[in-house]
Amino acid sequence: MIRATLLAAAALIASPAVATTPVPTDLTAPGPEGALAGTLLDPDAKAPLVLLIPGSGPTDRDGNNPLGVAGGPYRQLAEALAAKGIATLRIDKRGLFGSKAAQADPNAVTTADYAADVQAWSKVARARTGARASGCSAIARAGWSRCRPRRAPSGSAG
Repeated sequence: MIRATLLAAAALIASPAVATTPVPTDLTAPGPEGALAGTLLDPDAKAPLVLLIPGSGPTDRDGNNPLGVAGGPYRQLAEALAAKGIATLRIDKRGLFGSKAAQADPNAVTTADYAADVQAWSKVARARTGARASGCSAIARAGWSRCRPRRAPSGSAG
């Protein structure tokens, strides 16, 4: 009995460690002039999914901003959600960072452009994970908001 226990313990020690955090996967969505870039963190094939959209200014998908925000707060949020079984898709805004090719002038982007990008990302997320949106939740500097389109556009995830 002791010998079997020692052999089992040795086998566990020698086996490769199981990752507790899923591996980030780079994804792209179609943009107007080039690809939009994002990172999927998917802990489980059946996990619900949250789309994390950077706030105002030059903020990247990890939440860093060259004007003084560092430490990757959106990346940390994604990792914490993954630990709770929630998938996230963090994106770079059109014209910035990994999505720079999508628009030459990031200052020319409109709210309607950002809405179109969210639709594009919703389609990519659904194709990749099978997740369907039933409204949306957003995280902003002012806090949480809950939104629901009055009418889901044709081909939307809603």
